[in-house]
Amino acid sequence: MPSRFRTGRRPFRGARAILSLWAMLLTLLLPGCGEAPLPEGVVATVNGRPIMLRTLEAVHDMSSMSWSGHAPSVEQLQAQYGGVLSDLIVQELVAQALARESIAVTDAEVAEAEAEVRGDYPAGEFEKSLVEEYIDLDLWRSRLRARIAMQKFMRLILRPTISIPLEEVEAHYAAHRQDYRLPRRVQFLVVAGPDKAAVDKARALSLGGAKPADVEAAQPSVTVREVKMRRDRLPALWSKELAGLAPRQASAVKQGEWGYQSFLLVGEIAEKQLELSHAYPLVERVLLERKMDEAYARWMDAELRTARIRVSAHLLPDTRDAGKDAASRGGNATGMPGMSDSQGHSGQGSQGGQALQPQDIPDAGEPLDGTAPDPEMDAPPPAEDGKGGRSAAANGTQRKTKAK
Repeated sequence: MPSRFRTGRRPFRGARAILSLWAMLLTLLLPGCGEAPLPEGVVATVNGRPIMLRTLEAVHDMSSMSWSGHAPSVEQLQAQYGGVLSDLIVQELVAQALARESIAVTDAEVAEAEAEVRGDYPAGEFEKSLVEEYIDLDLWRSRLRARIAMQKFMRLILRPTISIPLEEVEAHYAAHRQDYRLPRRVQFLVVAGPDKAAVDKARALSLGGAKPADVEAAQPSVTVREVKMRRDRLPALWSKELAGLAPRQASAVKQGEWGYQSFLLVGEIAEKQLELSHAYPLVERVLLERKMDEAYARWMDAELRTARIRVSAHLLPDTRDAGKDAASRGGNATGMPGMSDSQGHSGQGSQGGQALQPQDIPDAGEPLDGTAPDPEMDAPPPAEDGKGGRSAAANGTQRKTKAK
């Protein structure tokens, strides 16, 4: 999909706090007591606000663009549609929470986020990608708006409710000190550009000791990136080019997928334990993610207990034991249940609701194999194909990785 996100299955990086919303809804939804069916084309309402069938279908299509060569089973489709409807219900609850606080997502914010996405494409390619993948631009923008709304909800409503005392940071660091160490790494420069002669000149300047900024000023078409990485995480191409180099030596200029490039080895960085003063932002980020998860779970539980949510009869189980069935599946089923002629709703006073429980979450950053991320790294780790990683955008969406 041409955006850096599809349907935003998680509102932010650490939002793994809730169990399946659909499973939770099944514990709350009860057969309607003589209520009129929902209008044609409406699959659910949230406090009277409709969620349309066409939206459900379109968002499902947007989130299921990859084709494996096999038609999905009925069970897989049920799971997919149940997950999408859950997301749409959450997005509506979030939109209503923002409205209560008079917080709006402005057209200017949407336009700015869209411009950032379009910046990843050559002229005309953004629209072409939308057409190729049968995505309606207005629907895509509505999903972008929903993503921005979720980010504002997290930042302006949930975040102010959380505090992280210094004592808590110190206690976590003391208990997990081994997680905050920097492993042995290799430090090197990647000199790249579209013109071989310019890259050759930039390579020579770098070997002479010029700073990356000065090299780029002298050769504007060339970029010089300083990278610090573990050798065992280097892409194969990079590892091959760096092999055999001594400090202050550079590989020959060779043509790559993105022009010409050369690698200059700066040296090896010894393993180092981060003291609390340097590890503080990393520890704080871990604690913040966990507390945000917990706050999100509490908010969701409270919303589901008080909101009036009605779901189309065609999406509800055909017995009154739906809550029992969902609970028997461990509360983590994501599939949509069987067909029914009943109408369902949840509201204040509904029985069977259970508090959402936070799931285990990994530490923030990249503390893989018990190592902390490098706070000094100027560039993100490269992708496996050696092209180099790209950082997450300010609006939280992900850079495009288009599947064909």
